Amino acid sequence: MIKRKTVSKIVVYILLALFAAIFLFPIYWAVVTSFKTYREAFTQPPKLITGIDLTNYIKFFSQNDLVQLLLNSVIVALCSVLIPLVLGLFAAYALDRSTLKGKEALGMFLLASRFIPPISTLIPTYILFRKFGLYDTLTGLILLNCAMNIPYVVWMMRGFIADIPESLEESAWIDGCGRLQAFFRIVLPMLKSGLGATGVLIFVFTWNEYMFAMNLSSSNAKTLPLAMMTYMGEAGIEWNMMATAGVIILLPAVILSIFANKNLGSGMTLGAVKG
Repeated sequence: MIKRKTVSKIVVYILLALFAAIFLFPIYWAVVTSFKTYREAFTQPPKLITGIDLTNYIKFFSQNDLVQLLLNSVIVALCSVLIPLVLGLFAAYALDRSTLKGKEALGMFLLASRFIPPISTLIPTYILFRKFGLYDTLTGLILLNCAMNIPYVVWMMRGFIADIPESLEESAWIDGCGRLQAFFRIVLPMLKSGLGATGVLIFVFTWNEYMFAMNLSSSNAKTLPLAMMTYMGEAGIEWNMMATAGVIILLPAVILSIFANKNLGSGMTLGAVKG
């Protein structure tokens, strides 16, 4: 019996290690390629291990206005996280706690809006941006990302709020608190993990957003992911520089996820079980 358990554990660990390797290998390959020269990137068979050469990183920093690109990305990402979190939190609370007729249909409508392929809305969005002077502006990108993120925040936060017993708020009402006071004093502190997890996820979505940023900006509102376009030309693709740009773009999201790992794990499970 003990041997069977040991064997089953070994099999599980092997499978987990295999899946981890499959998911982590593309990141490893991007890091390795970022240290290669243009010719080495096309070497056959490819080298899985290479020395550390920072030439590509120095070239990337010298060829791009990194400060401006990074500043634009940070402004767009932070605003596209904070605004949806505030608006989506109150909307989720209203949908869960109110007795409004049709609230379930409204919730499904918000969720269904995420099912629409973003590329199908690109041309109408481009026309609207041109008409209202939002093309190539940070305001336009922020509004667009907020519109995409709010339904996701409502969907996530509603599950977290549903796990908080209404009896806690009712006790606060008996003690003289109004609904808003009960929300800020009782409900909000219990939602920190959920807010953290949701914030990290929509930050990653916004930080990595490429399609709309590429088509709705030309110079003033370019974000960091668009730096990869520099290495795609008629002569071909500089895969070593593409990998370098990818690693640099990936770093902030990875660092944030590592620091927010505790909230991300507990937040994702907070709204998963009801009853």
